[in-house]
Amino acid sequence: MPFDPIARTSVVILTLDAQRYLPALLAAIAALPWAPQRVLFIDSASRDQTVALAAAAGHQVHGIERSDFGHGKTRNLALQLCADSEFLVYLTQDACPRGEDWLAQLLQPFADEQVALVYGRQLPRAEATLSERFAREFNYSAQPDRTTLADLPVRGIKAVFCSNSFSAYRRSALEAVGGFPEKLPLGEDMAVALRLLQHGYARCYQPLAMAVHSHDYSVLQELKRYFDIGTLMAMDDELRRVRLAASGEGLRFVRAELAVAWRQSALAEICRIALRTLGKYFGFALGQRYQHLPISWRRRLSMHAFFWSES
Repeated sequence: MPFDPIARTSVVILTLDAQRYLPALLAAIAALPWAPQRVLFIDSASRDQTVALAAAAGHQVHGIERSDFGHGKTRNLALQLCADSEFLVYLTQDACPRGEDWLAQLLQPFADEQVALVYGRQLPRAEATLSERFAREFNYSAQPDRTTLADLPVRGIKAVFCSNSFSAYRRSALEAVGGFPEKLPLGEDMAVALRLLQHGYARCYQPLAMAVHSHDYSVLQELKRYFDIGTLMAMDDELRRVRLAASGEGLRFVRAELAVAWRQSALAEICRIALRTLGKYFGFALGQRYQHLPISWRRRLSMHAFFWSES
């Protein structure tokens, strides 16, 4: 019997003032040859036309207060609201799936019952910078990948790398590990991936499922993002342990990025890479020591200041 999970799948999209993204995102959903069980928007009190656009397209909308949002918390809410679905697909508002088969491709690895998590390939925006494009090519190759607990000693944190901007989960497996961790500023995707592997499940990367999603971060934004990543590693004991096996991955990324910029004689970009790398380093180092910083500093240094309002 062919594997056909789409009718048992809920597509969940987290939004906040997402009006400018919705035309393309709604078109990608409308282009699907087979409709999923539901499309659910969880909206954090948008002040633009986000809710109206989603509702007009015939999709379900569940509103929450902005103060109630959390990366793990809100995705766990979706898990409750979609309790009748076997699979949940999570999208962020700025990730736009490409093609008509993106959902079928994203769900295909679940034919293997050991697979609990699948994430798709992220492509750079048309106007992406050189570094923005390189980051997507480095982290999201054309080669599929599958990892289990046995891969952790060799691959370290790369064995649990994934992104909830464009991902899918087997609901029963997610519930078996207690859902997403909620007391983290970000990285709930990698934290739950590690727990799934520890419970005997597998994680898959499916490059045939594609979405356009990339960012051109400034030096300050990189510092803030890596402050949150450093905090994540300091807060989550399990992730901190596996990080050690991949401690050279960041250096490999920088060397490869600089090599690409050098080959293209992009001297200005080389300077920006150097500055962003410094921002990442200092941000991560500060995040690792977040407990020694006053709350006011944590809010200023974090890309997710709302997290510290709850702490």
